[in-house]
Amino acid sequence: MNAETRRILLATALSAGIMFAFVYLQGKAGPKERPREGPVEKEAPVEGARERPRPVSPPLGEEAGAKGPEETAVVETDQFRMTLSSVGGSVKSVELKGPKFQRQGKEGAPGAVELVHVDADEPWPGSLAASRELGGSGALAEDSTARSTMRIVARDKKSVTFAGRVGTAQVRKRFFVEDRPYEIGLEVKVAAERKGELALLFPGFVPASAPKPGLLSGGQVSETVTPVCRAGGETARFGGKQMEEVVPGTVAWMGLDQHYFLSALMPESGSGECVFFRGARSGESGAALRLPVDRELTVAFRMFMGPKQLDLLRAAGRELDSAVDYGSITKYFAFFARVLLYVMRALEAVVKNWGIAIILLTVLVKAILYPLTAKSMQSMNEMRKLQPEIEKLKAKHGDDKEKLNMAVMQLYQQHKVNPLGGCLPMLIQMPIWFALYATLQTSVELYRERFLWLHDLTQFDPFYILPLAMGASSFAMQRLSPQPADNTQAKMLLYFMPAFFTFIMLRLPSGLTLYILVNNVLSILQQQWLMRRQARA
Repeated sequence: MNAETRRILLATALSAGIMFAFVYLQGKAGPKERPREGPVEKEAPVEGARERPRPVSPPLGEEAGAKGPEETAVVETDQFRMTLSSVGGSVKSVELKGPKFQRQGKEGAPGAVELVHVDADEPWPGSLAASRELGGSGALAEDSTARSTMRIVARDKKSVTFAGRVGTAQVRKRFFVEDRPYEIGLEVKVAAERKGELALLFPGFVPASAPKPGLLSGGQVSETVTPVCRAGGETARFGGKQMEEVVPGTVAWMGLDQHYFLSALMPESGSGECVFFRGARSGESGAALRLPVDRELTVAFRMFMGPKQLDLLRAAGRELDSAVDYGSITKYFAFFARVLLYVMRALEAVVKNWGIAIILLTVLVKAILYPLTAKSMQSMNEMRKLQPEIEKLKAKHGDDKEKLNMAVMQLYQQHKVNPLGGCLPMLIQMPIWFALYATLQTSVELYRERFLWLHDLTQFDPFYILPLAMGASSFAMQRLSPQPADNTQAKMLLYFMPAFFTFIMLRLPSGLTLYILVNNVLSILQQQWLMRRQARA
């Protein structure tokens, strides 16, 4: 095996190693999938409105501690339908509106997006759990005070008010429509006979039977639950095995990261302490805001429950855009991912289709990298011309590999040929692939976007048409490329690399596969044109 062959083998192995490590580590660090729960109970809606209503603060007292069957009310805006329950005075359901987030009416199409998923007997988001001083157990996940019965004591077109006891404390909660999209306000008033603490809970559940993300997951991690908190200028995510974990610092917001969606609570005053907790049963976890109660407490919040669109998150403030998690590997490509998203959004605004936007993005990137690709092909042709000289050096030096390698390197230097030049375009493309993968995995703009037979560009192709076409195009591209004289090297480039990348792309997002397929087709056309131009020259 000559020096040229070893170098290209090394470059190929390095490329394959990078791809394997990326897919494995990114999948291992990713969140777990949460299955969709059944449809929520439908109640007569309380009509929502955009304007923020005047606070209504009836006195605490007579309704507190009342018992009775569950009462529900619905607050509805242009963006979501929220079902509120008297069990804990909490959020029982948040179903997003819009064609993208609703059932499509066709077999195999995705269903409605529901942001509330808890285990049986687990409290719902917005519940309050009392500390031991106020009659609770102190265990955030299992405290029975979080499911205390409350009553709906006031409702109108813009708000719903609950009153009841949480432990020994009398509590009044008022949910009301906010001005910003996907937001709702929450006011909490507490009266207690002694000092203590109340924890406002945002629990979630991931069953143990849920598929794990990874190479064979097909990108099906669009519905996940990861407790997250922004405190002390840092965004922390719960990944430990401890039952409780305190996040130090002033709390900007806390809640649940649900991959393409976010359920977040933003205290207006920045008060309280953020705590992650884990339940006794596998898969139960959540975030809580622990509030000190000095006999009386009045606190206001904003709740964001919707898609993680960067413009929406930034408009909400509180550095809510830090909820976008690019993963342990692709976070290094976050800047490029946002640039790609910006370009694709501009293209989609014109063509009105995200699949076509990805195709146009590929054409744009190919045009930018044209000088590098042309130089790479020229380098490969120069290497082919030098092959007869390398064969003479083999005959001259025989089995002395050290002298042969030195002579080959001098020959390359003399003719200014880079033996790795043919692999350079692929290595340059890899950061773009990683950035596009990060974009597809984090940008709700592409979530459930259709293209031809594909229901979702962020998921793998269920018919494997794109991966197989991509593999065929890779094979054709290698056949049309200048082939090295060494048979081992030629076979490896011709068969191994297309098969390897086809296997990798079988279960990766179809939007990424579409990008690589179009890039390969453009490369084939570019190769034909350059080879004809060089032949004429």
